[in-house]
Amino acid sequence: MLRHIVLLQIGDGVSASQITDLLEELSQVALETPGILAFAAGPKTLGSGLSQGFTHVLTIDFVDGAARDAYLSGLDKDGVGRRISEMTVGGLGGVLAINLDISDMKTPDDLPPKKLQAKWK
Repeated sequence: MLRHIVLLQIGDGVSASQITDLLEELSQVALETPGILAFAAGPKTLGSGLSQGFTHVLTIDFVDGAARDAYLSGLDKDGVGRRISEMTVGGLGGVLAINLDISDMKTPDDLPPKKLQAKWK
């Protein structure tokens, strides 16, 4: 499994409705791609203070790299990729995309049960 993570630095001159439309287009392309497992996108939330100017994020989980590649081809076909570069600061300089193999993702359920720690007083 592959997690595709994209950070976007949307420019100040881009309206909220333009951003909503873009994220909806990305969602539509992703959800129509065979091999997609999950899609999430939206504005960054407050917290770490380490966003380095990135304003929005999306993640897409794919069964494999071929499904991810099909998604990326869909962006070219529909012109969504071009619109991303028009809305981000510095064009593609306002985009950070990385992939993570999540085949061996761990959850709290993977931890062994804790042994009761009791003592006589």
